[in-house]
Amino acid sequence: MTDVFAGYDQDGLDSQYNLRPLVPHHPKIFERYIRDSALVVERYPATLDVAYGDQPGERLDIFHAAASDGRAPIVVFIHGGYWRNKDKSDYRYLAPAFVEAGVSFVPLNYTLAPHASMDEIVRQNRAALAWLSANVADHGGDPDRIHITGHSAGGHLVAMLMATDWMAVAGRPDVIAGASAISGLFDLEPIQKCYLNETLGLDSEGAERNSPVHLTPTQDIPLILSLGGEETIEYHRQQDVFEAAWSEVLSDVSTVEMLGLTHYDVIDHLGHPGSGLYQAVMAQVRGSAS
Repeated sequence: MTDVFAGYDQDGLDSQYNLRPLVPHHPKIFERYIRDSALVVERYPATLDVAYGDQPGERLDIFHAAASDGRAPIVVFIHGGYWRNKDKSDYRYLAPAFVEAGVSFVPLNYTLAPHASMDEIVRQNRAALAWLSANVADHGGDPDRIHITGHSAGGHLVAMLMATDWMAVAGRPDVIAGASAISGLFDLEPIQKCYLNETLGLDSEGAERNSPVHLTPTQDIPLILSLGGEETIEYHRQQDVFEAAWSEVLSDVSTVEMLGLTHYDVIDHLGHPGSGLYQAVMAQVRGSAS
């Protein structure tokens, strides 16, 4: 057996990140995402496909808060799909729980691999946050209360945004009020060494440069971490090593247990008002009120 990473041979490492075979009914789950998201668009006011940059993939939606005293806080959602698939439109179904609580919900897109490198994907997400900081007030949002959430690859991008020099990117140091990374990927070394790299094209330097576990957050803001109890050993390791590293520099890192859930149903709980994950995110949002 050839050790590719942390005691795994190639097949073993690939199986840790090839999640669809572990959830055989995943096509039904994906169909539900799309069906429920279409219903939300019909029923809730939104400004869709707003350009935050010049590339076709640089678009975001704004689901407007149902009611708010003044400017509404913002919850941004960054989708997963291993940086190479999925779309913001798949996750519009998460919006109602936030907009009905007086929070605007903003799912965003970015150009997918292989059409964009990891560096470019990170740049686009930074551009999206900079655009929101400068423009969200024109859409009824509070630029001082932007909370970012993301699932899987989106969790990775949440952490990369937290490690951003915002003064250089957006002209202010405090763009983000709080963050939540769900089933996040924070160490890209195994990603660079597994089957996913056929699409991503990472080299070892790019993997290290874009691994949050090797970086430092630039703001001391609250961070929520969560993943499904039924996710793979590698996903649990990813969260554990990241939590250990960033807990040394952040004053508020918390975790939400999601026992019995897989990679594909854990994200539903972000939009369930009764779930521990939703309650934690909303407590973070309420805590940023001035």
